[in-house]
Amino acid sequence: MIELPKNEKKNFIKCPKMFLVWGQSMSGKTYLARQFPNVLILNTDGNGAKIPEPTIEITSFEDFMEAIELIEKGEHTFETIVIDLIDDIATMMENFICRKNLNPAKHIEYTSLAEIPYGKGFAERKAIWKALMMRLSQMKYNVIGISHFIERTEDEQTIQQPSLEQVYLNMFKGRCDAYIKCSKIGSTYIQKCEERRDTYLLSDIKGSHIGNALENVKGLFDDVDNKPKLQVADGVTETKPTLMVKKVK
Repeated sequence: MIELPKNEKKNFIKCPKMFLVWGQSMSGKTYLARQFPNVLILNTDGNGAKIPEPTIEITSFEDFMEAIELIEKGEHTFETIVIDLIDDIATMMENFICRKNLNPAKHIEYTSLAEIPYGKGFAERKAIWKALMMRLSQMKYNVIGISHFIERTEDEQTIQQPSLEQVYLNMFKGRCDAYIKCSKIGSTYIQKCEERRDTYLLSDIKGSHIGNALENVKGLFDDVDNKPKLQVADGVTETKPTLMVKKVK
C-alpha cells in the first residue's frame, strides 16, 4: 500500500549509476566499463572470450530478457551490468517483434517492423523499449550501455553520435545519468562526459571502485582537476589505455 512521505527534506544518494558509453572501435569503451566493481557483461559481439570478466553471450532478445530476470533476482554478487552492445539489443528486439507477429494461418513472415500492419510493429517497439529503459534504470546496479559511433552531416558540419538508432537513443539518454564519449588519438585514450543529469562531485561517489573508474572522465565531476596522465609506449604494448584530458579554460 502506498503511503505519503513526510513533508521534509530527506537524505539521498547523489551518485550516477546508468551510463551510455560510445565511440569508435578500440577506443576504450569496454575497458572503461570493466573498471567498475563486480562486472557482468551481457555480450552480443562474440568477444566475451577475450576478456577476463564474467560474460553471458546474448544471441536473441529472449536471451537478453532472461538474463535481466536472473539479475533482478539478486542471487549473485555482481554490482555492474554492462550491455555490450546496446545497438544489438535494439536489433534483436525488432527481430523479436517480427517473430511475435508471425501469422501462421496466412504463412506471413515479417522481416521488418514496417511490414507489420497498422503500425503495430512500431507501436510495440516504443512500448517494449520504454518498459526496458524503465526496468534498467530502476535496477539497484550500475548499468552501462555501450554503443559504436557514426558520423552524419548537418548544415555542412560533420557530427559524431552513437550508432544506436535515434528513437532508441532518445529513450536511453532520457534515463542516463552520464553520456560518455571515448576516443583515441595515437596511443592516447580520451574519455569525455558530454551530458550529465546533475552536477556531480567525486566525493558523491560511494565506493572507491566507482570513483576510480570515473575519475578520469573529463567533465563529469566538478571537484576534480583531471590533469593529463601520460604513458609513452616506445614500442611496448600497453596493458591498459593511457588517459589524457585537456584543461578547459
